[in-house]
Amino acid sequence: MLETTPRAFAAPISTSQFSCVGERSGNQDAIGYHLDEYNACFVVSDGVGGNAGGELAARIAVDTALNTFVDNPSVAQHDIQQAVKAANDAILAKQRELADQSRMSATIVSLFVDRTSGQACWAHVGDSRLYWFRRGALMQRTEDHSLSERSGEAARGNGANGGERLVKTNLLYRALGARATAETTVSTPQRLADGDAFLLCTDGLWQLISQQVMERSLQLADSAEEWLALLRRAAEAKADESRDNYSALAVWVGFPQQVTLAGTAVPARQPG
Repeated sequence: MLETTPRAFAAPISTSQFSCVGERSGNQDAIGYHLDEYNACFVVSDGVGGNAGGELAARIAVDTALNTFVDNPSVAQHDIQQAVKAANDAILAKQRELADQSRMSATIVSLFVDRTSGQACWAHVGDSRLYWFRRGALMQRTEDHSLSERSGEAARGNGANGGERLVKTNLLYRALGARATAETTVSTPQRLADGDAFLLCTDGLWQLISQQVMERSLQLADSAEEWLALLRRAAEAKADESRDNYSALAVWVGFPQQVTLAGTAVPARQPG
């Protein structure tokens, strides 16, 4: 019997990103990705405000998660948890080195793809989000590890700017570097379909633009780059002097522009 080499998932993957400083003096957001013939990993992180070293913590989180995945490319939930754990451990190690940044921490949201099997899984800590769209409609988004999300504020009311700007500070109860153990939420593995689109972003973006704007922009876009250009323009139009850093990473599976309006999507599920 002849042995056959596993073939990669047929649908191509394209990506685009942006990161804006907003009205802040520096940018504490970090973005990175790895994409090869058989695997892919996409990571966004946001340094938690109020403590020194947020920018460094975010960069460490992204680089460590990516390097761990490259060393062991897997979408198994345990392996994904290990990638996030490695990021948490790396931040804690740097805290011990730098006394003046001993409380630095960061959020993380990450997407892991096995292109051979056509499966994806994602993980997050904090309030940086992943949105999953199919045929132009939201399928699922991550649930923030924040007091406002837990109390239902983020889900109940969109702010005056059209996004989910919260009246109270979006206090986190989970972040990388905050505890010795990273409490990570990992999704169940999902089968990818041609036309799936993912948006990974920091809270500075989703507080400015709504899910409806994300969907409408996706339905108008011909590429991942154009989708992000539309989202960035919408965010800039809503921003004010209190604007945070805002960053986004788009991942297109196949050709969303060809299948977005080809049928009715499954109704969006609750955040998870």
